[in-house]
Amino acid sequence: MSRVAGLLARSLAVGVLAGGLAGPAWAATWGGLVPGETTRREVEANYGRPTRERTVVEEGRTVPEWTYVGERAPAGLERMVVSFGALRPEGFLPDIVRSVTIYPKPRMFSIESIGRGWGTPDAVGTDEQTGRPVFRYYAKGLLVILDRSGSWAEVLPFAPAAPPKP
Repeated sequence: MSRVAGLLARSLAVGVLAGGLAGPAWAATWGGLVPGETTRREVEANYGRPTRERTVVEEGRTVPEWTYVGERAPAGLERMVVSFGALRPEGFLPDIVRSVTIYPKPRMFSIESIGRGWGTPDAVGTDEQTGRPVFRYYAKGLLVILDRSGSWAEVLPFAPAAPPKP
């Protein structure tokens, strides 16, 4: 078992003993934003106008991307990026949140808090380019990229949760 996996297992045990596991609603969202469901209007109602707004081309479609930085970022975050344009069974919806990527302040999300909040990851790996530990939560649509030491989260991209396997 790697050092990171061992730390996560210990933190989960502590969280269970302390009764500190967060509920599933928190695991599937970030700050009330649910990829694949939340609308652009709801993002603006909750967080105001973004610090930066740009358009990007994703899979041949031009979609907006909003970035909240500094004082406009939610508490505890250096930056939050909200990408729009979700493909759903009824078609492409340009005003639906496709993904939310948060960049927490250093040490904001320790490996212990990750374990308490999201539980045991479905997969643990290492980013080949950076050497940083990575946790994948398929059913929650979450990737957690840790700092090089594996002690705290640096980047957390949230996407629509994967459909349950048959």
